[in-house]
Amino acid sequence: MSALDSITEFYHRVLLETPAGKSGLDNLIGRGFNEATIKQFDVGFCPSGIVDYTKNGYITFSELEALIDFKHMFKGRNGKYLDKFSGRLMFPVKNSLGEVTGFAARTITNELPKYLNSAESPAYRKSRSLFGLDLAKEAIYDADRAIICEGYTDAMAFHQVGVTIAVACGGTYATKFQLAQIARYTSNIYLAFDADEAGDGVTQNTRGFAQEMGLKVGDIEIPRGKDPADVLLNQTGIIEV
Repeated sequence: MSALDSITEFYHRVLLETPAGKSGLDNLIGRGFNEATIKQFDVGFCPSGIVDYTKNGYITFSELEALIDFKHMFKGRNGKYLDKFSGRLMFPVKNSLGEVTGFAARTITNELPKYLNSAESPAYRKSRSLFGLDLAKEAIYDADRAIICEGYTDAMAFHQVGVTIAVACGGTYATKFQLAQIARYTSNIYLAFDADEAGDGVTQNTRGFAQEMGLKVGDIEIPRGKDPADVLLNQTGIIEV
């Protein structure tokens, strides 16, 4: 097991097993996610006072050193180790083989920015990473189509309702690098970005790149002002796939 796999397991256990993770778990359940989906995507939570978890075996000192190497942790003025993702939900980003390459950390408050990401590294390039591809690739190949979402929770929501061809670009639009990964499995993509002004721009940019690459592009209609996860999980509208 790699250091990133161990850290993923640590964050996941904090979310599901400790009082520190309750706020994160309540946030996910409140949005409509079930435990099976949370486990399927290995979602976790980053607590404060992370060093204290060495006392009960949740994380080892060598794994703490790995967090420092990956630039997740730093020393505060009082000499204590702090994690820059403290208080955030942790979404492990994996390559097509299911190997963890980095993390996206989502706030559960109104803190900005909404997402923080792992530092760029040889293994992790945000613009080249597709959340959920490891879980969706076989279904995409079999169905000969893929759904691209912007948000990590949007892709998770599609999977929870049985639409397992969804992935998330996790950014302002899907890049050519991300589209090229999908093109290994299908030339048919459907866009399911947020139905707002920002989402319109994301859709336009992604459509342009996809068409330049010779991909066929369709749209999944999202009720105006909504994002796919809220619609899928709370039945606030209809999404035809």
